[in-house]
Amino acid sequence: MKQSTPSQLPTIGILGDGQLAMMMAEAYQKLGGKVAILAASDNAPASQVADLVFVGKLEDAASTEGFFNAVDVVTLENEFNDAQLMIDLSQRFSKSIYPEPAKFSLIEDKLSEKRFFESLDVPMAQYMEITDESQLPDEPGYLKLAKGGYDGIGTYRVSGRQESVPLFEEIKQAGTILFEYAIDFKQELSLIGVSNKEQIVFYPLVGTEQAQGTCLYVTYPCQVNQKIQQQAQDYVSRILEKLDTKGLFAFEFFLTKDDQLLINESAPRPHNSGHITMDLADCSQFENHMRSVAGLPLREPKMLLESMTMLNLLATKDAEFNDDEVLSRIKDTECSATLYRKARSRVKRKMGHVNIWGENQRQRAEEILEQMDI
Repeated sequence: MKQSTPSQLPTIGILGDGQLAMMMAEAYQKLGGKVAILAASDNAPASQVADLVFVGKLEDAASTEGFFNAVDVVTLENEFNDAQLMIDLSQRFSKSIYPEPAKFSLIEDKLSEKRFFESLDVPMAQYMEITDESQLPDEPGYLKLAKGGYDGIGTYRVSGRQESVPLFEEIKQAGTILFEYAIDFKQELSLIGVSNKEQIVFYPLVGTEQAQGTCLYVTYPCQVNQKIQQQAQDYVSRILEKLDTKGLFAFEFFLTKDDQLLINESAPRPHNSGHITMDLADCSQFENHMRSVAGLPLREPKMLLESMTMLNLLATKDAEFNDDEVLSRIKDTECSATLYRKARSRVKRKMGHVNIWGENQRQRAEEILEQMDI
């Protein structure tokens, strides 16, 4: 395969304008490349760093035409786009989109994704599609919207039919619904793999801890044995080889109390759990994703430190937000903070993250949280 060189890097278009697109753009610009984004507004996080900004929606013919004509190749910031629409646009403008829309369609919603994983014999929690309340089991579990959910939104914990029946009636008009049985797990894990159709590179497994459905901490190392790490890589290799596409994919796992590794969900783009790689590795998740899309060789990431904790800065109120003011409150000298250029906070919104190294990382993370008023 012919590889791009820095002097002839393609202009990459990103569908999305949030912090992931922002950090993807910054990583590619460091390599000498240019980025265009299709954004909801010209003051979104990625709009403030991109080389070219097209304000509009994928469904809008005018903004879409300008965007596609300005780029050489396109990638995704999130999985909320419609696969068939992307297929049509890719063909109309003769531009590659990664992951390819036809392959993205295999995992574009939680139900399609689970059926795809099931076809590859990748273990997961028991689930079912719910089309009528009579199908709901009287068991603890989760009702989930198949498409559009994130950070706990669109996922509802239920103890049995007494809770699930009225909830199903309330949300059934929002789209396809599935029920997933609750499992007894001891740890949540995340693994990132990057593919360019010729090779797959992995970042180490990391542990994740949630606060009301949203990730608060990511930890490396995650205190699992090499067998679990290898098992996770085997499952992800199976999936990525079948997809046979370009780009980064993140996979969330449950490790049960009897050491069964069960896949939960995937994301076809850089992931919150991978922000730790910005300071932990010599090649971040964002750089390797953009390398794959651009046709550059992937880099096998090397860890620069023995341990690290990533803290998500989650907002606790709806208010104006000032990045510089928040940064000024962080006095810890063994950390790196990245803020997301968002003008307003709202409850549970991710406003930035802090990577912490050295001694007593969790204690220091909690101290940083205490200093925040966001």
